[in-house]
Amino acid sequence: MIKAVVFDLDDTLYPEYDYVLSGFGAAGDTAQKQYGIAGAKDELAALFAQSRDKVFDRFAQNHGLDRACVDSMVEVYRTHTPNLVLSDEVRQTLIELRNRGYKLGIITDGRPNGQRAKIDALGLNELVDEIIITDELGTDCRKPNPKAFTVMAEHLGVTLDQMLYVGDNPQKDFVIGKHGVKTVRIGNNGMYADSPYAEGIAADAVAKDITEVLRHAEEWND
Repeated sequence: MIKAVVFDLDDTLYPEYDYVLSGFGAAGDTAQKQYGIAGAKDELAALFAQSRDKVFDRFAQNHGLDRACVDSMVEVYRTHTPNLVLSDEVRQTLIELRNRGYKLGIITDGRPNGQRAKIDALGLNELVDEIIITDELGTDCRKPNPKAFTVMAEHLGVTLDQMLYVGDNPQKDFVIGKHGVKTVRIGNNGMYADSPYAEGIAADAVAKDITEVLRHAEEWND
């Protein structure tokens, strides 16, 4: 029986690209104010569309900026207050799951300060019971390490086989299935949509969007 539904954050509860654009906006403002470069946000977004690798380094090369300028823009990106909005569909799904009696949680990788800033901007603290950022347990606890899931289960008062995990990244989010956790993959067009499944372990179910998560949880409880 499923008693807890736990979510990944990026590209599961909101589109990660929204955060990327928000960060590029903040870094672009810095580029304009400090270095007199107009249109930096759009240029950064275009570079990102070409390749996610070393976007700020490539931007700096285009404009003859030194390493200190790159580091300054990266720091602004990582520490900015993100402009994010939780969709009505996600909010209502979380509310409905809680109304049905499910415990709710979030397990996410990423720099703790940045992830906490996203969570605060999205107002998720009030909508779930427990949030674990894996780096706060130790950098070796990032998914697919099961440590965060065992800690989450303890905090929510459930066993792993009573937990459903909802994610998007085939390289991280579904390996936990071998430990008894049911998994649902959000079938979106996120950053890892084309990645292969780690260890060949696929999600137990695929949902076209988050509104289908409750249905899957209820089906496993029939």
